Amino acid sequence: MDTLATVLLLLGAYLFGAIPTSYWLARFVRGIDIRRYGSGNVGISNFARHVGKRWAIAVIIFDVAIKGPLPVVLASSKVLDLGLTVEVLAGLAVIVGHNWSVFIRFSGGRGMGTVLGVIGSLSFLLVWMYLLTSFTIWMATWAASGRRDSSVSWIISAALLPAYAVLIDLPAEIAYYALIFLGITMLKRATANDPSYWKTVDGFVPAAKLLLTRILFDRDTISKERWVGRRPEAEAQAGPGDAPQSAKPE
Repeated sequence: MDTLATVLLLLGAYLFGAIPTSYWLARFVRGIDIRRYGSGNVGISNFARHVGKRWAIAVIIFDVAIKGPLPVVLASSKVLDLGLTVEVLAGLAVIVGHNWSVFIRFSGGRGMGTVLGVIGSLSFLLVWMYLLTSFTIWMATWAASGRRDSSVSWIISAALLPAYAVLIDLPAEIAYYALIFLGITMLKRATANDPSYWKTVDGFVPAAKLLLTRILFDRDTISKERWVGRRPEAEAQAGPGDAPQSAKPE
């Protein structure tokens, strides 16, 4: 293994993953800081709601078709031939860059789109199992509750990824990738939200309940509308204990 090439590739993968596509596009298209709107997340769901679905499609295409797979392909036998271990590490580096971007003070998205590109580069079958599981759970929860909320389906699908990798007899490196990705996702969900604002929404919440809500629903309150509808002007007008007002993109 070429040590210098590996180090440079992993650093480049992190920096490439750290490109805050939705943040920059929200600035360019709407003139807003997407981190101050809705969930405060720079990921696709929040971006689509406050900037527009048409622009969200462009971000999804970039994350899935370019950002996720490019570092993995570069490490593969198609280009640098650094071995499967480096391919997996490159896939992790691009996710870490996406989630904790150096360009926006180590904030970022959740990597759900980017990871599709990474997994698809490592195993085409695995990415389809991941997508099918997420879609099935999403449809089931929609049918049961009447609410369209993908947060639970994504985390359950991520939790099943390591088992799927073992089930279809993929190399151990890919199973380890799936396990570490699950850990990264849980860590991001558990630590990403700023409690300084949301502590006034539902009052005091026990730490264990808050942590579970964050990991399962990727927010601090079970109500999705209360979480994703925040806007700076609504926040300024709301008094202590008031819920944020829902709003559509400008």
